[in-house]
Amino acid sequence: MPQVLQRVVEGLAQRFPNAIFYKRTNGKAIALTIDDIPTPFGGDRNATRWILDAIARHNAHSSASPAQATWFVIGSHVGGDRALLPDILAQGHELGNHGWVDAWAFRESPDAFVDSVTRTHAVLQAAAPAATLQWYCPGRALYPPPMVTSLRSLPGYQPRLALASMLPLDTRFPTAAPGFTRRYALAHTFPGAILLLHGGSTAQAQNTARVLTDLLPRLCDRGYRILTLSDLWALPPECAGGQVWQKPVDRCSA
Repeated sequence: MPQVLQRVVEGLAQRFPNAIFYKRTNGKAIALTIDDIPTPFGGDRNATRWILDAIARHNAHSSASPAQATWFVIGSHVGGDRALLPDILAQGHELGNHGWVDAWAFRESPDAFVDSVTRTHAVLQAAAPAATLQWYCPGRALYPPPMVTSLRSLPGYQPRLALASMLPLDTRFPTAAPGFTRRYALAHTFPGAILLLHGGSTAQAQNTARVLTDLLPRLCDRGYRILTLSDLWALPPECAGGQVWQKPVDRCSA
């Protein structure tokens, strides 16, 4: 099944070349992305930390190849926990730009789009000055051609939008359940895949934290490195002659 899905994703990438769905590589490496963080006001302010802590617990047992993620931040959600974004960076992860509000980004005018990205960029720089911001992920994953043109006018950002190798099914009942989400993510895992999970609400963050507690060891057992989007994108296309990373079995939790 992963090979069939890989061919589908490759077809999407060819049809929509202005977005990134996966990285062409034969090495066993994937990217993990987390959307819609932090949890906005009205939710549990610690919810995003549940996800961060789940990854940290895994890494405590898998120090030879710690899991890392790209966390796509909604600008208007930043507040409350001022240490959150610096703590994400301190644990080896990276931050990405997810716009100012959780909305249908493709409906925005070019001017509104640029304002959304630049406002969020400024907030992220103020909250986490050490962050290197280069990825933008559109809300609801849809984008019109003018959005691509506007994105390419923004200094420092990659010229293509960051998407994923899987449709997000972890935001609505009944598929927003740990068991289903774990199985669904595993089914969409192949060399170079970009996995997408969600924060953004107390329930979604709780689901993702539970999923990662089980998913990360399973990926490790299958020999996958779990990288930020930037680290995955920096891999050579054939991953150094096709050599596959071998997991240190004694360091990888079961």
